[in-house]
Amino acid sequence: MTEKIIDAIVLKSQDFKDSDKIVYLFSPTEGKFSAVLKGVKKASAKLKFAGEPFCFAEFTCVKRGDMATITNAYQKESFFELRNDITAFYAGVSALEIVSAFAQEGERNPGLFVSLIKSLSLMVQGVNPKTVIAHFALSVLDNFGQKPCFETCAECGVKVKESVFCFDVGGVLCKNCQNDFAVTLDEGVRRVLVNLSSFSHEQLSTYKMNNVLADKTLHFLNDLFAKNFKKINSLAQLLQL
Repeated sequence: MTEKIIDAIVLKSQDFKDSDKIVYLFSPTEGKFSAVLKGVKKASAKLKFAGEPFCFAEFTCVKRGDMATITNAYQKESFFELRNDITAFYAGVSALEIVSAFAQEGERNPGLFVSLIKSLSLMVQGVNPKTVIAHFALSVLDNFGQKPCFETCAECGVKVKESVFCFDVGGVLCKNCQNDFAVTLDEGVRRVLVNLSSFSHEQLSTYKMNNVLADKTLHFLNDLFAKNFKKINSLAQLLQL
């Protein structure tokens, strides 16, 4: 039996047995992992908060065999304010789902964890959630070495302004290199992608983007994830609001 105290955030949870839950967590030191939260569905459960998505806490986990059990939790941040705005909520859930799709079991990734916490914090502070989730999605692709280049042709390397995007190639193409599989990439969207790719989290609070352009950018990112990686259901739902 091994006991560990782990800083982690709840990505999602599911019912398990009569009164328990399996909680899926992400930690900067442990990567993605799951643990059982016993008795949490009872009305008197003291750790009910520890099974809620967005719960950032210090978890005490005891491992017996292959499965860990959460025996205690000290909540650091609930990000509860996200529930007060439906757009911020779905943007936040999209961030959790993206992490769940990309993070690996047991593989530490402190950079991804910090980016997630900073992004959720910005949404709570009232920064445009569509801007934040677009920036976060790009930062995740960058973290895993999968971010497309939006400034130079993926085939010949020439700098582009007006361009098309090829999902098969995974980048923009110039007029000379475009193929039958390429789709037009709105120039406004391309500029947003270039800007957000270079921004720190701290720069997002002053970045202005109208809702039409924000939606176009998120539609592109939604297609990119669905075609080249994994469909992010919450992102698709965000675009339906």
